[in-house]
Amino acid sequence: MFQLAKVPAYLLLSALLTTSLSAVASNATSLPDIGTTAASTLTIDKEIKYGDMYMRMMHASRPIINDPVLSEYIQDLGHKLVANADGVKTPFNFFLIQNYEINAFALFGGNIGVHSGLFLHAKTESELASVIAHEIAHVTQRHLARTLEDRAKKKSATMAAMIGSLLLVVAAPEAGIAALHTTTAVSIQGMLNHTRSNEKEADRIGIATLARAGFNPQAMPHFFGRLAEKYRYTSKLPPMLLSHPLPESRIADSRMRADNYPSVRLPPSERYLLA
Repeated sequence: MFQLAKVPAYLLLSALLTTSLSAVASNATSLPDIGTTAASTLTIDKEIKYGDMYMRMMHASRPIINDPVLSEYIQDLGHKLVANADGVKTPFNFFLIQNYEINAFALFGGNIGVHSGLFLHAKTESELASVIAHEIAHVTQRHLARTLEDRAKKKSATMAAMIGSLLLVVAAPEAGIAALHTTTAVSIQGMLNHTRSNEKEADRIGIATLARAGFNPQAMPHFFGRLAEKYRYTSKLPPMLLSHPLPESRIADSRMRADNYPSVRLPPSERYLLA
């Protein structure tokens, strides 16, 4: 996980993005209402470009696992889910980070990072797949771009700073939250509210993807419920629960949606157990 000393990386990213976003920020108040496509704020091509930029930063600052067997496994699992997802507009890249903290995150351009700690906490391959399906939904629904569009309409002056801290908070909540404190309290609260709705949407779409890919859709509420119970009375939450809060309402909603699909009993996956 990023330490606070890594915050200059956020400043670098923000500076690099400011040039291309300044025109959008200056005209944000006149943006048309285009729903959730976010096309007026950030095109798919720009998302891919920013994703590549951020991946270069990740490779320079994070312990990315390059083991060929593990890399092949996580890529195969991820692309099996992508093949059953709707609204895929970008290529996808899945990578592992050597970190025992529970976390996964989606970046621009279809880049999805998974902490190795998830292998120790997910009891089945379906539970691991449920986390990845959730992150795929963040990408296909363009949640990062939609959040930027929402911020541009409400607080255009902070847009350039928000994009850097938004990307950072996805991958490193403590550093990202520190960066967010440089913006106004109103902007922070607005982003958190927008993120909560995105989380439920990613759960709903992720469960559908999980079911179509042949995994057990009940795996998502099972994993969420177990995490929430484990960390209910602790003051130090894992990164995943900082960036993906699990209130009772969200767990209940995911359970209700999973109940719409038949439960699937799968034999143990040898590749998953080896990984």
